[in-house]
Amino acid sequence: MTDIDAAAPQRWRIGLFEGSGANQLPPEAITRLGANDGGVTYQTLDPSFTVNGASFNPCSDTTIVEDESGIVEWNSWGIAIGEECSTINAGAGTVETMEQRAIARLQAQTSYLGEYTFWTGLVGGVQFDTLAPAAFPNIALTDGFTDLTPGDTEAGVVEAFGLVNEYLSDTLRGLRGAIHVAPQLLPYLAHYNIVQRTSNTLESVLSDHLVISGSGYQGTGLDNIAVPDNRTFIYGTSMPRVGASPIQTNVTYDRLNNTAQAIAWRAVLAEWDNVAHCGLRVCLTDPGPTCATAGS
Repeated sequence: MTDIDAAAPQRWRIGLFEGSGANQLPPEAITRLGANDGGVTYQTLDPSFTVNGASFNPCSDTTIVEDESGIVEWNSWGIAIGEECSTINAGAGTVETMEQRAIARLQAQTSYLGEYTFWTGLVGGVQFDTLAPAAFPNIALTDGFTDLTPGDTEAGVVEAFGLVNEYLSDTLRGLRGAIHVAPQLLPYLAHYNIVQRTSNTLESVLSDHLVISGSGYQGTGLDNIAVPDNRTFIYGTSMPRVGASPIQTNVTYDRLNNTAQAIAWRAVLAEWDNVAHCGLRVCLTDPGPTCATAGS
């Protein structure tokens, strides 16, 4: 009887790395790691951007020199997963099998690990903003956003989406943005018919903004601080761009303990132009669109 391979598990399809697939960065843009040696550099979409102190004139016949204060740089970060086994009485192909397992696990976990870092700003347990800014200027969703529910105020699900939509409309002036929500919010969005699903994307029903629900999104607030039960944060940004470099592997041997370790790793990058970045605390009442302490 012929063995049948187990079906490959399906990926979470509405996350940052799947749902925003139209905005993928080419792998060569993020392959290299290290300070100022990876990631992307580009001009912001800020409508107030000026060149040499003057407003940008697309009809000017003079040479345009970009104002360096308008440049945004993002650096990629690395994620890695390892497999270890004993080399004693190891059969032929053991190391190759171990490498393949590490690769498969990294492929399955890239979205979660990348989204976790994008939301929290944690790389190897260290926050973005504690690293040297010139070397690692990345911004997390929980860093320095415009708070639409300041202080101890909060909003219900319907009100919250209204506030984010208004903010993105005012800030992006018609450009499409993204609303980032933790998975726990999805049943509420379906209950109130706030989002609609089209293939691998969620869209706000009455606007064109993309709704992203990453499996690694944590629902935490400013500086990645956890919120009370039945509360979560949502964020609005300009449209993000994401990508991951090809997977590479490295095998090392510990002759003293007769073990081998295979590590699969890749560079990952998720960024946006930072023109729009808001956040607000949401209370999850069910049913009901507002909360007793709703703010704004």
